[in-house]
Amino acid sequence: MRVAGTQGRSRSASWVWILAALAVAATSVGIVHHASLSRVRKRAAAEPVRPIAWVEIDRNHSGKAKGDSAERSDAWRAAAAALGRNVEVVSVSGLGEIPARSFSAWLLVDETLLDDADFAALDSYLSLGGGAILAGRSGEKAGAGRAALERLFPGHRFAEVGAGAGRLRVTGTSPLVAGLPTGTELDVDAVSHALAASSGDALVWGGHAGGAALHLIYRGGAVAWLGVSPAQLSESPQARVLAENALSWALREPVLDLRAWPEGRPCAVLIERTSHSDSKQPKCRLESGRTDPELLRGLANAGCRYASVPPEDRALPALYEVDGAPLVAIPEGRADASAQGSALMRELLAGYDRAEKLGGVYSLRADPGWRAAAGRQQLYTRVSHELRERGAGFAEPDELAEWWSARSAVHAELAVLARDRVRVRFTNPGSAEATGVTARVYLPGGADTARVEKAPRFRAAPRLRIAADHAWIEVIAPSLDPGAEVSYTIRF
Repeated sequence: MRVAGTQGRSRSASWVWILAALAVAATSVGIVHHASLSRVRKRAAAEPVRPIAWVEIDRNHSGKAKGDSAERSDAWRAAAAALGRNVEVVSVSGLGEIPARSFSAWLLVDETLLDDADFAALDSYLSLGGGAILAGRSGEKAGAGRAALERLFPGHRFAEVGAGAGRLRVTGTSPLVAGLPTGTELDVDAVSHALAASSGDALVWGGHAGGAALHLIYRGGAVAWLGVSPAQLSESPQARVLAENALSWALREPVLDLRAWPEGRPCAVLIERTSHSDSKQPKCRLESGRTDPELLRGLANAGCRYASVPPEDRALPALYEVDGAPLVAIPEGRADASAQGSALMRELLAGYDRAEKLGGVYSLRADPGWRAAAGRQQLYTRVSHELRERGAGFAEPDELAEWWSARSAVHAELAVLARDRVRVRFTNPGSAEATGVTARVYLPGGADTARVEKAPRFRAAPRLRIAADHAWIEVIAPSLDPGAEVSYTIRF
């Protein structure tokens, strides 16, 4: 086995900055207690941090230049440094040569062939609590029997990506795409070393080629799979986010995601008002879905502060600035004019189901006259009751536009204080109050419970929510004034 180190921020230096920040926080606002600070110091001293292994197997590099080339590993090294980790290049004949307890995670990028002995070593490493990231075509082929990917992710099929699928799209929420809003598109420079899964984890290939990300806990170890290495993405900030999320999952570290809707509800439901005043309102709709500056300016001059656009592949509203004022484009569907009875009921609920899956908005418009015909208003009432039971949030279009404008200015940051404690900080540099802002913290190790640690009184106490499968917790800030900065320390 041959090992070479690459530069990354040292863990000791990272802890110096963390402890300094905690000391400042403890003396200024009192959010972090001295007892917690003491435990952090003890934990930092007692638990040396192991490096991440960038694994290169000889057989997969026959006739190729080996080594940790900048082209292949820049995004991974930057992500590791952000997590306070070092990366060491490990060149081996097989995974069994790697000392299982020497590295915190194994990173395999385009290590196509993993034979039975390699999988046995990986299986053993994961059972000891190690983590692994497989990217590109890693684990696609096996010496005999099933490939490593098929063993790790049973029920999934993996295939090469066609040349026409040069783009990835975020289609929902998961720890691997945290920080990338639903609908985000990521351009891929080359797909020659890419794979697609038969189904994905909120990240899919363009052209319906299949999924591009999966994650799970396998025999106690955390495994992340990406169909393409982040190094092949065109935009380096997006590549950095994807790589850091995958590494955080493999290292079993919390991942932060700022939720889209008030109080973390799955989506907002918009149903047009039925009053006669609607006829006096300007038609704030872009039938073509185009958002050219002149078209937006025309709507703004007509008095619109929001505009509906055809949903197509959109999931979240878009915020535009028109002559210094915000204008929000809301994806909005229309009910099928011919749908009746139970068929219409299914159509309406199917639209909500899709929005819930994508973490997007469900917006439906129907003319009052159409809704009044054939008992459709009663059907709408039934649909409303059903959606309220599911926890949907209701708002008028102008209300949603106002909230989205305020929410778009909010930032959230995560600090990991200990294995069972994190701090979530919200800042609102905007000019409007933001309400119900929600941050989700994914926990690869899970959590049985969660609570906000004692702290000075807040204007409005935060609320917590925990997933039924204990995979995440959410902290909800009821109100963030313009210029406000609020931190919550959560123990789980």
